[in-house]
Order: sequence, then C-alpha cells, then structure tokens
Amino acid sequence: MKYMQFLTLGCLLGAVALFAACGASNAVGAPEIYYGQDVCEECSMIISDAKFAAATLDLKGNAHKFDDIGGMLIFHMDHPELQARAYFVHDYDTGAWLRGEEAFYVRAVLPDAPMGDGIVAFAERAAAENFAARVQGQVFKFDELRLNVHLTLHAQP
Repeated sequence: MKYMQFLTLGCLLGAVALFAACGASNAVGAPEIYYGQDVCEECSMIISDAKFAAATLDLKGNAHKFDDIGGMLIFHMDHPELQARAYFVHDYDTGAWLRGEEAFYVRAVLPDAPMGDGIVAFAERAAAENFAARVQGQVFKFDELRLNVHLTLHAQP
C-alpha cells in the first residue's frame, strides 16, 4: 500500500513540475537595450533615454527596440506581419520595465520626448493621473493609446 501512495505522490509532483516548467517557458522578459548604441526600428535614431524607450517581442521571439512608445506602436501598425507577443515600456518615474499591455500612459506636450509624441508610461494609474495633471496631459490604457496613436500620429502623411 505504501508503494502505491509513493507512486501516486511521485506522479502528482511530476505533473506539478511539468506544468510549472510549461508556465515558465511562456513568461517573457524585456529585451536588453544598449543605450547609446541600439537603433530604433521605426525612426533609425540611436536609443538614448530609458524613460522613453520601448521594446516588443514578436511571435517568433525576435526583439524590436524603439526610442519612444509612439514609434513602437506605429511600427507594429505598419508591420502587421510582425505580431507582438509582448510589449515593454519603462515606468517614467522608476525606470523599471513594465508590460506595455498593463501600463497606464500619459500623452502630453513633452519637449524632451525623442520624436515629439509625448507619450510616457506608469505602473500605477494614480502616478499617471498626477503626472497628467502637472503637464496638462491625457491618461490612457494600452488599447486606448493605440487607437489614439492610430488616429493622430499614424494617419499623418
């Protein structure tokens, strides 16, 4: 009887380990950007400022790096064949990488933004709202921002 209990426990632990390993393989991290060296795939400028930089991983696992969030969004609008598996942006306050799909964004007139798109990201809605109030900006979630960029930036000739 103890042998059956041992065998059952072994099978359960093996199944848990297998599921954990499969889940871990689906986790993706932000690609490394070499500031002052890497080039933005949208505008070909050197990526130099982490607070504006962004990146994506496509479905094939290829990294795409950008000097600003607007450029990242426009690039993927122009290249639908390169479907993004994950979007990454930096928290404007802390510099930490965030999943772009989960961030809160502020769009405003920001003179130091690389391409003049004036888009920055925050991990917390309250931080985004506070920043937006200071710079007279507007707060967006990811899909709202994509629509806004499509209608205002992407539509420009």
